[in-house]
Amino acid sequence: MILASPNGWRLALGLVAALVLALAAARLWEAGRRAGAAPLLAEAAALRAAATRSALEAEGARGQLARAEAASRAALRLETETRARIDALNRLEDADAPLDPDRLLELRRADRGLCDAAPGLACGLAAADAAGGGDGAVRGLRPAAGRDPGGP
Repeated sequence: MILASPNGWRLALGLVAALVLALAAARLWEAGRRAGAAPLLAEAAALRAAATRSALEAEGARGQLARAEAASRAALRLETETRARIDALNRLEDADAPLDPDRLLELRRADRGLCDAAPGLACGLAAADAAGGGDGAVRGLRPAAGRDPGGP
């Protein structure tokens, strides 16, 4: 055998040393490859996170747009319906007749209640009427004026 000769041990030790060096070199090469890829992997993860964030933002914007369009359609429907009802009421025979003061007070209280229930509505005329100094849509009797309270 080879180990029986004096140079055989040296040859065997040389082969083992060469194998250890080859394994060490392979490990160093793999570690270097991983270390070189680490920044790229981090960048890829950051890009994936940015893409996910952008997708979520786009989805949120689409939802917000859909809600805004629905609210706009509802407001337009409400305005159209309100205008139609006001026009129909203005065509009534007694549309220009003044209201009884008690009925006017009741209507103003109801109007204030609606304004309190929905503070986002434009309730400026109702507030001015409630204070008694406004030119609201609901006119009360003014018996001392000596003229037609429903007139100009």
